[in-house]
Amino acid sequence: MKQHHFKKNTSIKKLSFVLFAFVLLGAFTLTSCGNDTSSERAKDEVEEAADAVGDAMVAEKNEFKNEINDATAKIDRKLEKLNNDLKEANADAKADIQKEIDELQGKRKKLAEDLENFSEKAGAEWEQFKGNVRETMKDLGDDN
Repeated sequence: MKQHHFKKNTSIKKLSFVLFAFVLLGAFTLTSCGNDTSSERAKDEVEEAADAVGDAMVAEKNEFKNEINDATAKIDRKLEKLNNDLKEANADAKADIQKEIDELQGKRKKLAEDLENFSEKAGAEWEQFKGNVRETMKDLGDDN
């Protein structure tokens, strides 16, 4: 599933880059003709391409925000289960369960902070941010 998101994000980036490059090429070609109508059309195409790239980034960020929310919900389910297990565990097991609870609470807090700072990221900072968040989420596992 994680590879699917990587492929989807990569394809969005490639599509955005190709679309933007195509429009820029068209803009330069049309503006070199010296025709005002062509240059206006080229300007419109560049603006449309910029909008498309912006829309792709918004879609990517919304998808990633949903991933963070899903991971947070998964942590909440695990914490609920572990707290129930803690009530019924013997003394030896309680220490291990409490350690796992503490680790999950730390991850949940980190994801909540990431979600709060989410919209401030752009460009290379966005890519670094995604990598850091994915690192936080990577070992949550598939069990609920």
